[in-house]
Amino acid sequence: METSKKMVSEEELKKYFPDLPSGPLDGYRKKSSFSWRRMKLACDNSTTLKLKHDIWTFMETHPLFQHSDVSIPLDEERHIAVKRMYAVHNENFTPFEKIIEEPRVIQAEAEAIFMFDSSLAVKKSLTFGMFANTIRGSGRPHQYHFAEAVEEGKIGGCFALTEVAHGSNAKGMRTTATYNPEKKQFIMHSADFEAAKFWVGCLGKCATHAIVYAMLVSKGTNHGLHSFIVPIRDPKTLKPFPGVIVGDIGEKIGLNGIDNGFVMFNNYAIPKELALDKFGGVDDSGDYQSPFRDPSKRFGASLGILSGGRVMITSISTNYLQKAIVIAVRYSAVRKQFAAENAVEETPVLEYQQQQIRLLPYLAGTFALRIFCTWFGSVHINMTIDNYAGKQDELSAARGIELHALSSAVKPVCGWLARDGIQNCREACGGHGYLKAAGIGDLRNENDANCTYEGENSLLLQQNSNWLLSVWPKRRELNVAQESPLGSLEFLLNVDDVLKKTCPWKTVEELTDPYNLTQMYKWLTAYMLKTTYEKVSKLKSDGADNLQAKNDSQSYNAVALSVIYGENYILNHFYKTAISFEDEACKKVLLKLVSLYGAFLLEKHMATLYIGGYFTLDQGLHLREGVLRLCAQVAPEAVALSDTLAPPDFCIKSVLGMSDGEAYKHLQNRVMTYPGAMTRPEWWRDVVYWDSYIPSKL
Repeated sequence: METSKKMVSEEELKKYFPDLPSGPLDGYRKKSSFSWRRMKLACDNSTTLKLKHDIWTFMETHPLFQHSDVSIPLDEERHIAVKRMYAVHNENFTPFEKIIEEPRVIQAEAEAIFMFDSSLAVKKSLTFGMFANTIRGSGRPHQYHFAEAVEEGKIGGCFALTEVAHGSNAKGMRTTATYNPEKKQFIMHSADFEAAKFWVGCLGKCATHAIVYAMLVSKGTNHGLHSFIVPIRDPKTLKPFPGVIVGDIGEKIGLNGIDNGFVMFNNYAIPKELALDKFGGVDDSGDYQSPFRDPSKRFGASLGILSGGRVMITSISTNYLQKAIVIAVRYSAVRKQFAAENAVEETPVLEYQQQQIRLLPYLAGTFALRIFCTWFGSVHINMTIDNYAGKQDELSAARGIELHALSSAVKPVCGWLARDGIQNCREACGGHGYLKAAGIGDLRNENDANCTYEGENSLLLQQNSNWLLSVWPKRRELNVAQESPLGSLEFLLNVDDVLKKTCPWKTVEELTDPYNLTQMYKWLTAYMLKTTYEKVSKLKSDGADNLQAKNDSQSYNAVALSVIYGENYILNHFYKTAISFEDEACKKVLLKLVSLYGAFLLEKHMATLYIGGYFTLDQGLHLREGVLRLCAQVAPEAVALSDTLAPPDFCIKSVLGMSDGEAYKHLQNRVMTYPGAMTRPEWWRDVVYWDSYIPSKL
């Protein structure tokens, strides 16, 4: 990454990011102490910057990618998403050889597309990515032609796991695949509507093939959930095959360019060769075979693909927050309200303390998440490539387990930070923020799904805490380097000694020092793990079984533990990235953002810091004062930081958040040109002759 930074010249940066238009934001931009272009190298390099530039240039000049000023019908929204998807896919911006050379291009492409339209990005990922990746990860070479066919656009893929009555409890799924040895077929069947596969992205109207998870039954024995490649529709006609009932689930509160669907099977036969049986399946006679003796391990391996979904969602959440914070900060810098006595003009609302604390910690959090997600996505892509290539080392298993645990924690952390941040952005923009033309409402609705799909957040946190609880008893002999290749368990080094200490820092400056904050989080994470383990152990000693003990330890313990574990890792990664950044001016600002992000998060866990005896009352008060001071220090840099995060204006698509800062001119233009805005409605008579609807006159 360091080499890539050095390769990007100032001329190249200006080529990709020309000077921003002059206007009401000039005053804040002149206050900036760093180069907003150079700051982009905190999470991009020459290759990814060029890729984003190429994608955005393609979109901006292509007639298919022109935005509509009005809401369009549901069917047309899905139609345009399909046409755009194939237009982008056919450009092949990330060929395999480019991915091998720089794995980060996968995430850079997704980010660039998300900045334009999230439905398009998700639809492309589901249709081409998840379907093919599952086949290559869980299938065998004779099935790879399906992956090639979907990549060539000959078929359309989707991923069908969730059922109407079962989502989180995958082991409770009721779709069955019963093996018939005489015909060497699996008979797919849905007992009733509750067993229908549901919420399947791209299945509603378009997908021709699905990865279906069903209970494999052979010789009267249910061998648990397995995956199958299931033809759904004829690729030439899009008509469903006999025995398949498939449809669209209807309009959602967001992401309506994606045609989520349902499917039911009525004794629908598929060839045995369509079972993805790399991790287990039946032979021709129907006898079950698996490389795993433990069915739970086979089940976990077969669902390993879901870690990729969670890794991607961390970045998706960040994309939504990134656009929202750019809009809100830019608008807050030009929106003026009230003034000091004898002042010549009103004050930008960005100068007010309450506006700063509503926005600027989330601005810092966006940088933390963007930097983390860029790295996290690369880790997962490298692991996937190594798996395809059969490259394994002695740490591969531990790395996979840790990735699963870490993704189960950071997906909720990112989704919830985005949820809260976007809502604050909406409110910080006042009444104008409620306009659809402001662009924030759609971001809020579409991010909402991130808190549920690919694993409901609270359930994912439980998966993470279960792993952490299994680690605590062996902390003294734990080889962190071997069992935690990604470093998420570093907080356990000398943990018993760490927990004996109280916070040694007393002043506002000490309590908001970025390094000191990482040490405070180390104590906090260790304390939460210790107390959660002790509560589970006590419940068991009092007679509770494992399920009851775990269930009764969630609120205030296991959930908080997993959230803090995820926050701790993101904060440490942010700090390590900041101190290694080469540009001194950018580094200084990044470290200030580390302090604001860390102090803002830590303040939310103040009760635990007091309960654990780590903080005194004065330290808590000083920490809060530090958050306010940091907000005031970041405010002059906020517009330039938003410029670093901002995609091109045609992607922002907000009358409040354009780079020229002319929010009122854009608002006027939108209002004045909105179709029908100044015409008399066709139903004007119902207004004028309202009394004709009085019952006595009917």
